Amino acid sequence: MTTTRRTVLLQGSAIGAGLIAANMSAVRALAAPKTPPVRRSLQGLAWNDPIVATYRDAVGIMKQKATNDKFNWVQLANFHGSINTGFRYCPHGDWYFLPWHRAFTAMYERIVRHLTKNDDFAMPYWDWTANPTMPEVFLPEKTPDGKTNWLCVSEDGKKRTWPATKPMPANIVGPSVLKTILNASPYEIFGTSRPAGQNSLDPHWITGGGGVQGTLEASPHNQVHNNIGGWMPTAASPRDPIFFMHHGNIDRIWALWNLKHANSTDPLWTNMPFKENFLNPDGSFWSPKVSDLYVPEKLGYSYGFKAPTAAIASAARTMTLERSLNTILAAPTAATINTDKVATAVVENTKSATPDAALALKIAVPQAALQGVVRSVPVGSGFETMDFSAAREASTRGSQALAILRNVAITDPSTTTIHIYLGDEPVPADASTSDPRYVGSFAVLDHGEGGHGAHEGHELPSFVLDLTDALQRVYGSAGTIPSAIGLQVVVGNETGNGKAGSATPQRVEVVIVSG
Repeated sequence: MTTTRRTVLLQGSAIGAGLIAANMSAVRALAAPKTPPVRRSLQGLAWNDPIVATYRDAVGIMKQKATNDKFNWVQLANFHGSINTGFRYCPHGDWYFLPWHRAFTAMYERIVRHLTKNDDFAMPYWDWTANPTMPEVFLPEKTPDGKTNWLCVSEDGKKRTWPATKPMPANIVGPSVLKTILNASPYEIFGTSRPAGQNSLDPHWITGGGGVQGTLEASPHNQVHNNIGGWMPTAASPRDPIFFMHHGNIDRIWALWNLKHANSTDPLWTNMPFKENFLNPDGSFWSPKVSDLYVPEKLGYSYGFKAPTAAIASAARTMTLERSLNTILAAPTAATINTDKVATAVVENTKSATPDAALALKIAVPQAALQGVVRSVPVGSGFETMDFSAAREASTRGSQALAILRNVAITDPSTTTIHIYLGDEPVPADASTSDPRYVGSFAVLDHGEGGHGAHEGHELPSFVLDLTDALQRVYGSAGTIPSAIGLQVVVGNETGNGKAGSATPQRVEVVIVSG
């Protein structure tokens, strides 16, 4: 049988049935000899599988090194951040989030190979869509042969708090969320946008936040961190070995997204260097720039499918719409663009959503533009048939509605999740995410006092959610299209720890893009 990229992606899966979901984890390595090692899903890997055993051994080696050794477990984690000093080099809440964490994970992968002398090692990943419970090999303190399981976190006060048999909620890692992520475009909606006002390659733009977080960062990334507990909701999250399983999956999703979509070509992104942010296996500094990090194979690993080595060509019409969206996302103040293709509406806000009361907002929108969204034919991701050209063309003909929540002040950030619903009717705090009015959810990482985005030198976080599917569910069969969109902001706590805080967006924008 001839092996194609489609058979590699679909092997053992049911993506062809239309659900991306559990299916993406079925990607398996059909690599030819001398190709980079293939990163594998943890699903089905036993405690003594060579991949698991190599990683466990390497973590043990690093944890037992002298505290001043470059490859000491804590020393390496400090490149990301520490409990005492907060975040160091790692970016969150801006468009450097994905490439920086790709390099950070690759650094550990290379060091594992060096320390264990296993050049065939590739960092596995936790596909939480297919397997939403925490990987079993990370849970017991001892391996079945009675040895220390270095993948388990046993430090007092930093043990994982998420129940071992409890799945991560489908509303943050499920098939519909993954579909939304893989359909997101352009890059600045998929991978978080540039910091507002960025005008140079000064390194302070890397860690200052100020971008608009898309679903990938705001939902599965942030909420899985918070839900696991222990080290994971903190600046020192890489001290939990499960960190790299989580970020391996985030990285894999970026590689999948690149099968259909192009990365940004803006020099403020492509040319940014991460100077002395990482180490080579010989202990010297590794300082890649973003454009060095596009292709996994060039970094020494693969996911079993070939990532594009060149930018995917976009139609002129698509590029115009992408530029408009990027302009809106990057605007430090409300950007009003009203053309025959893009319409925006803005409402300022000073009120908060609390555990006791949702925040209700009403946003007037052009009725004709909203009708175009409601009556638009839903667009597939292309992964159902692997026909990405058809999916890209279909997306340029459809209409899309986005909600942008700007400068959201969140209290008790590590235990607070924000859910967004459509409509004017009050939504109870225990409303189901299976409600047709449900749009999506987001959270932030707690980066210190006031939460990520509220500490010195970092902007308050902003978020973008796709309203399209919810609008079609709620108004698709309605005889009358409303002239305003009602949004309900509901706070909750999915972590099982502490209490939910409050959420106060300073501004909410609705953007409607017509095909």
